[in-house]
Amino acid sequence: MSKIPRLTERELLDLRWRGDDPFAVYIYTPWCGTCKLGERMLTVVLALEPGAAVYKSDINYLPAITREWKIESVPCLVFIENRRVKEKLYRMNSVDVLLAHVRDRLL
Repeated sequence: MSKIPRLTERELLDLRWRGDDPFAVYIYTPWCGTCKLGERMLTVVLALEPGAAVYKSDINYLPAITREWKIESVPCLVFIENRRVKEKLYRMNSVDVLLAHVRDRLL
C-alpha cells in the first residue's frame, strides 16, 4: 500500500541511537481503519516532502518502545529529535496538519 519503510523494534532503537538526524515513526496496527487512513495521509505528505525521514512500525511488535515512549493509542506519529521523543501526534487531522508537522520537525 504505502512506500513508508517498515522497521522492527531493534531497527528503531538502533536508528534512535545511531545519529542526530531527526526522524518520525508512524505506529499503527494492521486492522485499525483510522491507522490506514492516517497512513494514506502520511503517504501524500511524503510525496510532497520525499526527503523527510519517516518510518512505520506495528505496535504489536514494539513492547519496549511502547512502554519507554509511553504510546497511549494508535495511530501515533512519534517525532524523535536529538535521540528523544519530542512530539507524539495521535490525531491525524488532515494532510495539511501532518505536512506542517513534518516540515517543522524533520526538514
